Amino acid sequence: MLHQKYDNQLQQYKTELDNNIGKLLNNRYLIRDLIGKGKVSRVYLAEDTAKGGTPVAIKILFFNLANRQIYQSFVQEIFIATQLGLRSNHIIRILGYGLTETEDKHPFYVMEYLPGKNLKSSIASRSLTLPKFLNICHQICLGLQSAHKGVTLQGKIYPIIHRNIKPENIFITDSSKKSGVVKILDFGIANFLVEHSHLKLTESLIHNLPYCSPEDMERNKLLDIRTDIYSLGIIMYEMLFGKHPFDTIDYNFRSRYEVNKFQNIDIFQGVTPQFNIPKALKELIIKCLNKNTEFRPKNIDDVIHQIENIYYDSERNFKHQTNNLLDNRQLSLSGKDYTFHSDKYLLQEKWPSNQPIDKISFPHILKAKECEIPAIMAMLPKRDINKFTKQSKSVEFIIQKDLYPMLLWVTALEDPKLDLFGYLPHFLDLKNHKFLKILQLLSNFGYYHLLLFSLENPDNCSYIATININPIQRQELVDFLVSYQRFKAVISSKQCKAILKLKLDKLKQNKLKQNKLNTITEISRAPHIINYCKQYISKVKVRNII
Repeated sequence: MLHQKYDNQLQQYKTELDNNIGKLLNNRYLIRDLIGKGKVSRVYLAEDTAKGGTPVAIKILFFNLANRQIYQSFVQEIFIATQLGLRSNHIIRILGYGLTETEDKHPFYVMEYLPGKNLKSSIASRSLTLPKFLNICHQICLGLQSAHKGVTLQGKIYPIIHRNIKPENIFITDSSKKSGVVKILDFGIANFLVEHSHLKLTESLIHNLPYCSPEDMERNKLLDIRTDIYSLGIIMYEMLFGKHPFDTIDYNFRSRYEVNKFQNIDIFQGVTPQFNIPKALKELIIKCLNKNTEFRPKNIDDVIHQIENIYYDSERNFKHQTNNLLDNRQLSLSGKDYTFHSDKYLLQEKWPSNQPIDKISFPHILKAKECEIPAIMAMLPKRDINKFTKQSKSVEFIIQKDLYPMLLWVTALEDPKLDLFGYLPHFLDLKNHKFLKILQLLSNFGYYHLLLFSLENPDNCSYIATININPIQRQELVDFLVSYQRFKAVISSKQCKAILKLKLDKLKQNKLKQNKLNTITEISRAPHIINYCKQYISKVKVRNII
């Protein structure tokens, strides 16, 4: 009883501080608490009463959408943010939007609610290790990579630049995984706030000044994705040292601009990192912070590649930990250097003589100098190879734990228009020594090669691609390798394959549903092309390549 009285008093106190708390927004969202606020916005924890009280986060923007043009701009930015959230697990998902029913009719949008903390809190705690640092940076880059690839608007692809990358906009979820999932907030919305919040330019930038690139502060140049790379460089430095790389006494616009534009100093002199920093990491940060965009990494893919190389080459703790765990169960991982082999070298590979000249694919171990490399080799008609070379590629591992030591290794391909998904699925039965070795190599190297041969010219490799395995997936593979000998098979390999196939079918359907949702979301803004898009959706295919 006393506890209930205290809760009521606390809720009353919150309501007095913010009269939105306790209100039912648009007859659906019950606002429970204030969890963040900015210059022109507030973020609330709410319950979606239409979905059984599911917790959501709602951001209300406290200014008017003065005319229909500004409202359409807001809707477009929400549409962009929704597309990005659906496409990447490292960008916050947008669930809805609207206008408040108050006289002012403030715009708001609804986001997934995720318990956790922002990156600013992690920086303040000074508790990062190098593997955790690299893992967080890698996930931030994956979110940026998805946005920089662009979204489709009116049939054209537009790269999306955040322009407001800062620790407060990087969220790390509470998770059963050691490091949690990293998500980027406010994609698209940040630009809308700057343009339509009726603040002066310097006021709209004031909280973002420390992370603005020189060209963004000038506001008279055509920006590209490298402005986000500059902001990322500052965040990386802050994560390592707990301070900004460029000091200034005054925090006004002019002082910060002069520092960001002209200050060239040794940013690593006189500072104490939390851990030993590899030389390659210092070089990457310096490159990201170059005042001249031409000397920064040309795209986020370059940054991802370098982070992965640092992770594999310089930080050996992961490899040693992996080897120690696996050695306890008479397993061993390759101790060779992690290197990405050149296309020229891989194109010299020949189709194995013991494999038929047919439309097939199979896991394979490439023999390189002093090491072995995991790969997928496939033979396809030339027309299919030409089509698949234009697709983005990713990897999924479907694991059935505790029943049988087997997993499904799936190489997924998507074309830029998202109207075709291709899959190369392969079962790895760990009772088979070759497959066990391949899985060890996958977990150790963190990447594999895809080699495509054409039926018309089977003697020569026609196309190669390197497909990266992210650190979270690698950890899952290691955990599976460590644990699989602990249990006895309770089903047959045939039964396990049937279960894994069902899970693959579910994965395919989820991708198809997401693709349809993306298309429907886009055409909802253009009713006159609904009939055309219905025909387009009916042509969407989901199939195995082989």
